[in-house]
Amino acid sequence: MSSALLYLAIVAVWGIVLVPMWLRRDGSRTRQRRFDEDIDTLTESPAEVADNVDEAPPEDHPVPAPQARQAARRRASRAAVIARRRRRTVGLLLLVLTAVATVVAGVTPWWFIAPPSVLLVGHLTLLRIAFKVDAERRRARHHARLRAMEAERRRAEEQARLAREAQRTAEVITMPERPQEEVYDQYTDQRAVGD
Repeated sequence: MSSALLYLAIVAVWGIVLVPMWLRRDGSRTRQRRFDEDIDTLTESPAEVADNVDEAPPEDHPVPAPQARQAARRRASRAAVIARRRRRTVGLLLLVLTAVATVVAGVTPWWFIAPPSVLLVGHLTLLRIAFKVDAERRRARHHARLRAMEAERRRAEEQARLAREAQRTAEVITMPERPQEEVYDQYTDQRAVGD
């Protein structure tokens, strides 16, 4: 009986840990390749876009800056973190369900449910903390964006005020007319050198 339980535990660990790890490694290579292709597509020049689509390039087609690349990488990284969290949650939930099934079947004692349950509760607690941290970061970014917009608005108002003030205090100076002088033209001079 104990060897069957040991065999079941080994198969469960292999199925929960190793198979997703191998799949994730292959999937991460594929995702990285797709991500690189997406970044290359984002950073194509208007002429390359026209070559790919066989159309005239739009005049105002912006080529993303390095900040756009960083933002795309952050989004991809964020998506990978969320996917990893989901896989871990599903794996722990399946582990708890397996433990409950073995206890109900009478194969293991009742306390066999405790370790996977503690792991699941700990994981859910960490997810809650991560959610709060993410919410704080989003709030801080939003406030920073609002402060930057307010500073830009104040700067524009200050420049407009200074321009109005400069226009009000500007002194218009009229230049006196100069008498018309005859301009010397070397080509009309009959005693030019070389004649």
